[in-house]
Amino acid sequence: MTLVFHRSASGPQMHALVVGVGDYPYCRGAESPRPSGGVGATMGELYPQLLSTPASARMVADWLVEHQADDAVAPLGSVDLLVSARRSITLNGTEVKRADHDNLRTSMLSWLERCNEHPQNVALFFFTGHGYALETDQLLLLDDFATPGKPAFDGAFPLRDTHAAVLSACTARTICFFVDACRTATAENLMSTPPRGRALLDAPPGLPGVRDAPLILSTSAGASAYGDPEGVTRFTSALLGALSGQAAERRGPDGDWVITTHLLPVLQQLTNPPRNEGGAGEETQHPQETGTPLGGVIRQLAQPPTIPFTLGCRPREALMEAHLELTPFGRPAAERLSRPPCPERWHDRAPAGHYDYSATFAASYAQADDRLFLAPPQVDYDLPCEAFPKDLA
Repeated sequence: MTLVFHRSASGPQMHALVVGVGDYPYCRGAESPRPSGGVGATMGELYPQLLSTPASARMVADWLVEHQADDAVAPLGSVDLLVSARRSITLNGTEVKRADHDNLRTSMLSWLERCNEHPQNVALFFFTGHGYALETDQLLLLDDFATPGKPAFDGAFPLRDTHAAVLSACTARTICFFVDACRTATAENLMSTPPRGRALLDAPPGLPGVRDAPLILSTSAGASAYGDPEGVTRFTSALLGALSGQAAERRGPDGDWVITTHLLPVLQQLTNPPRNEGGAGEETQHPQETGTPLGGVIRQLAQPPTIPFTLGCRPREALMEAHLELTPFGRPAAERLSRPPCPERWHDRAPAGHYDYSATFAASYAQADDRLFLAPPQVDYDLPCEAFPKDLA
């Protein structure tokens, strides 16, 4: 295991196991020469190297250390990070171990021990890498997938059995699984029987009963998951946006803003860029859920979440002359935001709450205003503007 963060406490904590596989030594594009011939080598040729997955796992670990460490509900207790990347990764002075099957098994057993230290703990598991879809399950491919001399899928583990075994072995109040991998069956025509993968936990799954245990998959059955080769995966970006506040709920009119296990609706919104704002032509990706989220709190925000907004005018050409202003209602005027005339809509962020939104013009349109409530996950609004008659403009 590679504990990049560890802080003991007597109360509830969050314990995270984060796995990112991008450098597959026995797959297409590996740095070292791969053996040729055999089914294993052929299957390795079907799976390329991944660039966005190591960066995504690293970003998730960094985010947890920065934002969850002092949380009021589930302060961070530990982060175990395994990453297979082209170059070694060091985090907080610790060299990160590679994400092969043996290392993940060791890390998962230790992670379960930490999760079981308090009944109100939150367990978080995040995986990003290649996936292989079975009819009723998904295999997640690790660093040692397609190792010569072994069955190719000995370097993979079954998601459903692993999730069930964790639920049976873990006593934490909340268990969150996030899996960022394709759900396609690239190699199905090479095998006479479906692969099984190799279990991470020896104990067979028991009957845990109903648990607050979301299992969120980054894409739909039979579909691919996408990432930026020079950045992170689309799902990782959406997940961190949701946890940062875009999935926040307010407990009562004056209550705290919290993040609960009801994350899927927001993740579905955030994973796909709006097609009318530069996303045209991009492949869609639809996260799905197979777990049992019960709405338990996993974060409590210290202040209102910051909400992304896209604001404009209707008709759109009014933006060429509109001075836009967003003034917080009942808060200091210093928090007011403004933007000069511009042909594009206004993209920015502001704390959640009530605002007066106004557009003023030099000549062609009458001043317009409206009251807006910026609420998670994001706001998109065009202010109706009335043009003066041309002979009065």
